[in-house]
Amino acid sequence: MFVTAIGTDCGKTHVSAAILREFVRWGRPALALKPVMSGFAPDQLEASDAGRLLSAMDQPVSEAAIARMCWKSFVEPLAPNVAARRAGVRLDYAELRSFVSDRLAAHDGPALVEGAGGVMSPLTDTHTNLDLADDLGLQVLLLASSYLGAVSHTLTALDVLERRGHAPKAIVVTQPSASVGAPGAFIEELGRWTGIPLVAAPFAPEGDQMLGADLVARLFS
Repeated sequence: MFVTAIGTDCGKTHVSAAILREFVRWGRPALALKPVMSGFAPDQLEASDAGRLLSAMDQPVSEAAIARMCWKSFVEPLAPNVAARRAGVRLDYAELRSFVSDRLAAHDGPALVEGAGGVMSPLTDTHTNLDLADDLGLQVLLLASSYLGAVSHTLTALDVLERRGHAPKAIVVTQPSASVGAPGAFIEELGRWTGIPLVAAPFAPEGDQMLGADLVARLFS
């Protein structure tokens, strides 16, 4: 499953971690990959996206463990291709794709690939998150959250996904913080425009076991 969103700060890592914890609870560990990561602080491994995914899998968080799931990481919290240029690093899309596909091929079981940013956010100077999901042949889990303009952003994301043959298996409407609107009203409005299953993920700073159980049942059964 490829986890992406209508934009940034929609809770991709929170939702991915909930799914991973559910697989651990089942005794069926899943593979998690965060191929490109920005805003990475080497002295705060546990707080990074990759570190949080490792913790959700009950695996030790170390530089080596993060390197196995993350192809490139950058300190600046910018789009990966921009952060790479500022760091003087060239991102080769073929290498990125091989990094992910090789690990998926070696794993027998459920797997999550968490993108960076939104559906059409560039991963390199030549390819987007959607390009990677498409090339890997992965089904898509789309995240959204409630803010002014979110309906338009969600419908735009759905349009481009469906044009490429990647209608999401579900849309998770998250509440990334207590200050963001609860999912209910947004789900009601969005349901007027799409028949794709909509899942609410209310604010849950300590994790959400029920969310993980619901999504595993919907996405991997």
